[in-house]
Amino acid sequence: MNGMPARRPLDLADRTPVTRPETAPAHQTGFYVSVRTSARMAESTLALGPFPDRDTAHAHMPLVRAYVAARHRGGEWWRFSVSRVTVRPGRALPTGTLNALIPQAGDELAA
Repeated sequence: MNGMPARRPLDLADRTPVTRPETAPAHQTGFYVSVRTSARMAESTLALGPFPDRDTAHAHMPLVRAYVAARHRGGEWWRFSVSRVTVRPGRALPTGTLNALIPQAGDELAA
């Protein structure tokens, strides 16, 4: 053993009090309709959201599917699903790429 051993204070009043960190603010979570194209199955895009819960996002999936199928040949074969995104405190949830293009979903998007 090298050096002198650490000394503990004999009087408990001399010890440094242990401070606990404040409770961390909750992480912000949002749910999105996500899309994977046949050309890029490994990459997913957050198409519409954030929604406050999974069921609301899932209810908007047919709307996104119809929008994509009407504008892209073969779009009906793409994979549509619901994704959950959690961000650290102080950061904003990302915006879905189709939020401005599909105004019907605007009232139910999370603020």
